[in-house]
Amino acid sequence: MSRFRMLSVSVIVTTILSFSTVQPQASIAAASQADVSNSADSLSLTGTPFTADHHILGISGVNPNKAVAQVPGSLMDFAEETVAQLSAHAPFTTWDEAKLEFTPLGPGTHGWLVTISAQGLPQGYMIISAGEDGGYILSEYGIGSTLPYSQAPLKERLAAEGLMKAGGSLPQGSIVRKLYEVSPVWQVQLPGKKPVYFSALNSEALPDEPQKTQTTKPVSVSLPAAAKGLVASSTSNRWFAGTPSIASGDSLDPYDNLLWLTSSNLTARSSADLRNLLQEHSTLIFKSKKGNAAYGAPFNLTGWHRWSSGNQENPAALYVSVPLRNTDTLRFLPASRLIGQGQFYAQPEEYGFGS
Repeated sequence: MSRFRMLSVSVIVTTILSFSTVQPQASIAAASQADVSNSADSLSLTGTPFTADHHILGISGVNPNKAVAQVPGSLMDFAEETVAQLSAHAPFTTWDEAKLEFTPLGPGTHGWLVTISAQGLPQGYMIISAGEDGGYILSEYGIGSTLPYSQAPLKERLAAEGLMKAGGSLPQGSIVRKLYEVSPVWQVQLPGKKPVYFSALNSEALPDEPQKTQTTKPVSVSLPAAAKGLVASSTSNRWFAGTPSIASGDSLDPYDNLLWLTSSNLTARSSADLRNLLQEHSTLIFKSKKGNAAYGAPFNLTGWHRWSSGNQENPAALYVSVPLRNTDTLRFLPASRLIGQGQFYAQPEEYGFGS
């Protein structure tokens, strides 16, 4: 993975409704404010149909001088190094010559969606968040053709909910934002109404605003050991990805068999405990205590991916694999962000995965 290849990275701003301009900012915090609106600096939404993503210089009617959201070089370096580590191992080997596109997430989350494609086809994604110390954190990554924040499923959902006008547009003054806390979420606000929320993974309607958890605030790599377990950028330390360990066989929907709810939950007080449980049971089910909407839970855990570093204070990071239901996409979430936020259950033996 060469720096020269990274220079071909395209910065994209999602244009759900041929929408808003983003003022040039060098900082990730400012760029993360991108959303869909018809504010004073935005294009009108009235009668404007839902459109696909566009490269920023290809948006009709947008002044390119106002529309460019600059990607910090340090972010590009971190993304490039992370992809290089991942592409050395199956199932990520197709990422070796991939193209990266950056989309700011916001407002207030200080993050980026990095879309990974090869030969014009989506291969996966990363979500990178800003740390309080100015560094970057690998908040989530995934492999597959179904990517978070895809617009077509959201369009279908908005139409089904009766929120779209005839012709495929939202009422003037509507705002659509891409949010990320512990899972990708769409926030849709129509004029004079409370915001409604949809999963940005499968566009399922969420009952209320996803409940924030203690892990949703920006995480600093200088925080105590309890907040560690995340791959983060550092000028003095490098991360090395191991080979993922993923259970073979089909991963069924936790809703297909609810017997796990009648069983006792398993104890996992640390990432190491969770890895041991996955070694014992192959597949687990995670259910959040009070934040299922925020996490998109319950969901299956089918394996883990361990990263190592030379930092004695934060020597390892563990991410667990989560199949995205009814898709070919496999997500990887930080184990440390699940510990203490819910319960883990063994998948019922009727599934054929019992211990």
